[in-house]
Amino acid sequence: MRPMTISARTPMERWTAVLEAFLTRDEWGVRDLAVFVALSPSATHRILHEMVRNGLLTSAAEAGRFVIGPEAVRLSVLLAERVDVRRIARPFLEGAARLIGETVILALYSPTRQRFWAVDAVESEHTISYIWESLRSWSDLHRGASGKGILAFLPADEREAIITSVDPSEQEDLRAALDVARSQGYVISHGERFDGAIGVAAPVRDATGRVIGDILSGWPDNRNAGDKEQVVVAHIVEASASLSRALGYRHETETLAIEFPDPA
Repeated sequence: MRPMTISARTPMERWTAVLEAFLTRDEWGVRDLAVFVALSPSATHRILHEMVRNGLLTSAAEAGRFVIGPEAVRLSVLLAERVDVRRIARPFLEGAARLIGETVILALYSPTRQRFWAVDAVESEHTISYIWESLRSWSDLHRGASGKGILAFLPADEREAIITSVDPSEQEDLRAALDVARSQGYVISHGERFDGAIGVAAPVRDATGRVIGDILSGWPDNRNAGDKEQVVVAHIVEASASLSRALGYRHETETLAIEFPDPA
């Protein structure tokens, strides 16, 4: 996160700026914090001590320095427990499905199992559509856009541990495919998980930047006319980015430019 400049100096904006500074560093002193949030030392000193009185901050071991307090910790835990990713994601799924005209699915990742499962979907009105129900059980990450849309964007050590668990004959091609996915910011697959199915997926991140799942769309290849893949990519990437922002992800400088493949 870059140092911020606050033009409108309302009390709420000042408090928010100070709290957000503690997302970048565990401990602050008055003067260095004042520079970071573009406030005067006197205003910063007053806010810090008001926050200490309210339990949001507490004094650090070194005099004149401050760390996150017990009330801020309590609120963060309680609020995190109330986050319902499926509920928050639903409008983004519906919007993407309306624009694409195909089934759009939300999948979540389990770090302990190193697998994913589909938790919600907005289905297309086509007679023949993507059979998303089959993804509601635990599924591997190394096959199809649905899995690779998560796997490609995991931390390198976690990603490599999963790659080395698959058949050795598949590992080199898998690494290459995941490299391409990371450079693009999305995944396209053709018939990898289901014969005749095309999938597009992009990762969803939480407020810490951790990949928690992906949004994906799938359709049969007999409806893959014209620039359909490019259109779907644009809407899925936007839906995933919008959901990530709604979950608190703010590292906009890490957003990758979308590079569309040439039409087949």
